[in-house]
Amino acid sequence: MLLGVGVCGYAAPAPDAKSEAVEKSRKDRVPMPAGWSPEDQVKAEEEAKKAYPFVKDVLMEDLPLRQQRLREMGLGLKDVKHSYMLLDSPYVDTYERKYGPVRFMHAKHAAALDGDCAACHHFRPADEKSPEAVACRACHQDNRQENGKERIGLKAAYHMQCMNCHEKMKKGPVSCEGCHDKRPVDHKELVKLPENPTPQQVTRECLRCHEQAGEDMLTTAHWLWRGPSPYTVEHRKSVMSGKGTTTLNNFCLSAISNEKRCTSCHAGYGWKDDTFDFSNQENMDCLVCHDTTGSYKKAPPAAGMPDPKVDMVYVAKNVGPTSRKTCGVCHFSGGGGDAVKHADMSAQLYWPDRNCDVHMGGYDFQCVECHKTRNHKISGRSTSVPVAEGSRACEDCHTSKPHYGDSLLDHHLNKHCETVACNTCHSPIYSKCAATKTWWDWSTAGDKQREVHKDKYGKPDYNWMKGDFRWKEASQPVYEWFNGFMERRLLGDLIEPEAKGFRPGEHPTPAQKAAMTVTDITRPVGSFGDPRSKITPFKIMAGIQPADAEYRYLLVPHLFPYGKDDVSAFWKGTDWQSAFKEGMAKAGLPYSGKYMWVATNMYWRIEHEVMPKEHALSCAQCHDSLKGEKTCDRCHQDARDGRFRELTEKGADFELLRMMGRDVGDLIGKTDYIDFKKLGYKGDPILYGGRFTRLPLGQRPEKR
Repeated sequence: MLLGVGVCGYAAPAPDAKSEAVEKSRKDRVPMPAGWSPEDQVKAEEEAKKAYPFVKDVLMEDLPLRQQRLREMGLGLKDVKHSYMLLDSPYVDTYERKYGPVRFMHAKHAAALDGDCAACHHFRPADEKSPEAVACRACHQDNRQENGKERIGLKAAYHMQCMNCHEKMKKGPVSCEGCHDKRPVDHKELVKLPENPTPQQVTRECLRCHEQAGEDMLTTAHWLWRGPSPYTVEHRKSVMSGKGTTTLNNFCLSAISNEKRCTSCHAGYGWKDDTFDFSNQENMDCLVCHDTTGSYKKAPPAAGMPDPKVDMVYVAKNVGPTSRKTCGVCHFSGGGGDAVKHADMSAQLYWPDRNCDVHMGGYDFQCVECHKTRNHKISGRSTSVPVAEGSRACEDCHTSKPHYGDSLLDHHLNKHCETVACNTCHSPIYSKCAATKTWWDWSTAGDKQREVHKDKYGKPDYNWMKGDFRWKEASQPVYEWFNGFMERRLLGDLIEPEAKGFRPGEHPTPAQKAAMTVTDITRPVGSFGDPRSKITPFKIMAGIQPADAEYRYLLVPHLFPYGKDDVSAFWKGTDWQSAFKEGMAKAGLPYSGKYMWVATNMYWRIEHEVMPKEHALSCAQCHDSLKGEKTCDRCHQDARDGRFRELTEKGADFELLRMMGRDVGDLIGKTDYIDFKKLGYKGDPILYGGRFTRLPLGQRPEKR
């Protein structure tokens, strides 16, 4: 089922916005499946609502003495029962409901305080049998509690404890929005629109109250499709990079001259060519991001215009915060269909299983909870496009030492975080349940008579408009050193000097194509000797695309026709020469009239589909040296109480995934998951040492 609008497919001509009235639909296109439940969040919600008997008497123990006593008792990180909590007690919500509950990472805070429970849990009940670290709600409830009028209420207790500590430590948020989400405002009575309004009339109604939001939106990447590229080497001061200008890829190649089709995902109306007015706020599509009904839909080839079946008044009266639904409509279906472009984003993330993505499936995270937004500028960046309005990383929430326990394993895992990106272990496979495109050969496009076959995932191997495809589901990433910066070939940049390509009329075999010199459109920057670089997982998108045979830069083809009389578009006239001539004229670069087909790669970093800790890669799945008799006792010759075998062998269960129908048979039993030699090591770092350390501490390889 195609849930998004797609980006570069082809469909029937766009319906005219002024055509006769059509029956409106309020159907939620992505309803929550029956039985779907984010189990971690549900448990947290139940715990947050749990009632505690009011504690009348507390021991007014002097804080230093209490801290000393708890330390002597050995209370610490191991005693944290709930690593994640939701601060959502009914006591807090008694009088106002302006803000939503707070997600509280209990284990993270405990670790930040070195397991000093007394830093927050300051008193305990008088009852000797009561727990040492009693819940806040037991003593702080309603501030009008008859038996405890001297005690502040729970809301004040939370705020004093959290904000005072954040201010004192100069860490953590202190503003309302820093911790809370604002509850949405009911727009049913606020929105005043005529029957069957135009999209621009809806926007004007939005701007009537949200004037500043309109001003803010004018400068954002989601509106301009261009912006600063601070993480692209040699282009770090560029403010004109973006998919609407100089960015190329090896999916649909370029939006230039194809705007009417590509901009079906634009947060605006009518970007059909290079005359689009980016200063006109009335063309902003507020509903595509703020619809809460699930019924809003753009007409795929209509330059961002809404589908005539959308009940605009109904949607406008039900706007609210963005969600996985609104973000996913475009971002899950980039490249022309579900899961095509991004290795780790698909329709599966609308309602994911916990094991697919623990944030979204376990805790019901919405996209914006990680990708924090300020003035409509959204933090986070993709390796596929250069524009960045703020960076976002796992460490922003989880810190650089995200394994919060105090065990030997936690110590080693935290040391790994200096060298290994979080998703290396926590996303051991990408495209878990929906195959993603990994190969696109444009050189074979144009054969309308060719028979199309389906692969083992049910995906087509060919499309006359686009050429040959290959797909892969549940795939092992490629690992590279990455320090956060990317190399990019933008419009007009030269291809690899050694690339010879092949000319029209030549038909190399698949093996000959595989042996061609590859031009990287994007490539991560990093190295073995760079202390900022980490081993990072990527999907590599490979393919064959056109380049100018004389000027030696990648070509922009005109694919989607401007109108019914436009035969220069390849998808209308199947003539590459006409398509390149028109596309490069729109791109503002000369075309020699001679083209060739060259091999290209793009590196797409794996960012999502984060698996919970019990399904992350284990030590033994990467370190081949741990599969024998010796495990951690290779260095820790004093075994103490550590059950080393258990510590090293728990991890991603590929046998279970195979039984669930996933294509991971080749990964079962693998103990060299990461090719250390390819990354620059002499071999397994346990035996040969890390980048900046000399090992082994135990037995040397030659003595084994």
